[in-house]
This record gives sequence, C-alpha cells and structure tokens, in this order.
Amino acid sequence: MRRFLEKLIIVSFCLFNSYKINPHENLVVCFLISLVISLVLDLMDNKKIRTIIYFLFIIICFSNSSFILYFPLILYNVYLDFGIFTIFTFTLILMNFSIANLLLSITAVYLSTMTKKYNQILDENKTVRDELKEDTFYLEKYNKQLLVDKEKNIHIAILTERNRIARELHDSIGHAISSSILQVEALKVISTEETVIKNLDTLQNTLKNGMDDIRKSIHNLYNESLDLKNQIEKLCSEIPNIDVELVYKFDDEINYDLKFDILSVIKEALTNCAKHSNATKIKISLLNQPKFYSILIEDNGSQFDDRNKGIGLLSMKEIADKYNGFFNCRFDDGFKIHMTLMKG
Repeated sequence: MRRFLEKLIIVSFCLFNSYKINPHENLVVCFLISLVISLVLDLMDNKKIRTIIYFLFIIICFSNSSFILYFPLILYNVYLDFGIFTIFTFTLILMNFSIANLLLSITAVYLSTMTKKYNQILDENKTVRDELKEDTFYLEKYNKQLLVDKEKNIHIAILTERNRIARELHDSIGHAISSSILQVEALKVISTEETVIKNLDTLQNTLKNGMDDIRKSIHNLYNESLDLKNQIEKLCSEIPNIDVELVYKFDDEINYDLKFDILSVIKEALTNCAKHSNATKIKISLLNQPKFYSILIEDNGSQFDDRNKGIGLLSMKEIADKYNGFFNCRFDDGFKIHMTLMKG
C-alpha cells in the first residue's frame, strides 16, 4: 500500500509536468506505457528480467524523448534495485531537461529510499517477532518441563514418605508385635490355668491378626507407589466417549523414573486424542522386548491438527532420546505413535 501511494503521487506529478511542458502533444501512449512498465516492475520478482525492462525503457526514451518526463516513475524502482548506482541514470534527464522533472526525479529517489528503509525495518521487525515466537515456544516448553519436574518431585516426596512410614511400621511396630507374640507363647508354656491359657490364646490371635493387617498395609503402600498399570488404567477411565484398549505386557522391574516418563507419554497421548481428534477408539500397547520397551498408541481419528505437532510430541521425542530410543508419529487412518525405550 505504501509503494502504491508513493507511485500514485509520482505519476500524478509526472502527468501534470508532461502536459505543462508539452501541452499540445498526445502523451496518453507515453503515460500508459510508462505506467504498465512500472506495474510490471512491481510484479516481477526476477531481478534479471527487471534489468532487461530497464534497458528497454532506456531504448524507448532514446526513440521518444517524451518518455523522459515519466522517468521519475521508473526511477523509483531503479533505486530499489541498484541503490546509489541510480545516480548514473540521471544523465537521461538531459535528453528532455526540465527543472521540474529533475526535482521530481530526486523526490522519487527520496521516496524510494524511505520505502527501502521502511522495508528493512519491517524485515527486522519480522525477524525479531520470529525470534520472540521461538523464545516463547522454548519458554513454554521449559515451563511445561518445570511443571512435569514439580509433579514428579511431589510424587517422589509422597512415595518417599510412604516408604518411610512402611519401614517404620515394619521395623518398630512389626518387631514389637512379633516380640509380643513370642512372649505370649512363652507365657502359655509356663502357665497352668486353663482360663489364663485361653485368654492368652485370644491375645495371641489378636496380635497375629494385627501383624497380618500391618503386613497388608505395608504391601499396599509399596504396590500403590509402583503400580504403573493401575495408573494407566486410571488415566484411561478419565477419557470420556473414547473406548480405550490397553495391552500391558511390561514386567514389574521398572525403575520409578522410567515409569513416570511412560505415564507422561500416555497422559500426553490421551490428552491430544481427546482435544485434537474425533476418535472413538484408542489402543495402547506396552510391550516388553528383550532389549527395549515398546510403546504403540493408535486411534481411529479422521482429522489431524498440524498445531498439535508442538510441545507435546516434542516432549515425547525427548523422552525417547533420554533412553536412547526411537520416536515416530504419523497420520494413517488415525494418528499413530510408536516409541521404543532402551533397557539398561
């Protein structure tokens, strides 16, 4: 729009100047040809072709000096292409010299200079904008990783406290009750009264039942902190209107960090499926291979949003890289994610 307005001003003065200098000549053809050449220069991206057009205009000027009066219109584009070297073309003005045409040519160069600087500033602003977008992207990624780490640390703290409680139950209360059971058994041996023995049997049974309850509680605490399958099933149950099929063939000897990362992958995949797909089914396969763990997630969605190829999938790839594994995703009759995580 800026270039259009500036050229409109130049061509208006060129038209006025041409009829003022040659009021009796029919300059319509010169005006139209010069205007068409100017428009072609604006539309043509190839600089070599534009250079050829400039030479053609110079030849036209030699054949008809009236075209010199429209030279400022072409000069506007010449400066954009050749910069300071445009000064050599000013000699053409001498073929049909007028002060007004010279001043208009200088004005055209000035406007072209301002436009060139404006475009440079615009390009710089675009570069800064793209850099800001890139920084924003990495900042979002960093913040998301912080949230993941925070959640992970909180979960680790909870598990650590559970394990501490379980150990204390086992070491202190468990040993105390075991000792009490042995002492009751000893009292039964040395006791001779049937009533006392009967009461000691009742006490011993109560202590044994309490010991069994403590053992179950300790076992449940450990199982709750390590049950990956249960956590995945819980995530699947929270996805509405989607039938989730889980194939779980992992062994139980997986460290906590790996389990947490696998859970993050499943959570991200389920979230993306719910938000960006119209899928009705999703299948999650967790397979235990001799050298690696394999994760395959596929749905039957019929749409795919390119915006989804952002932080979520990038974080999955980083998890795969963390374990020297492989990550791949594609859209083929639904969205499919395949990931391998190396053992060891």
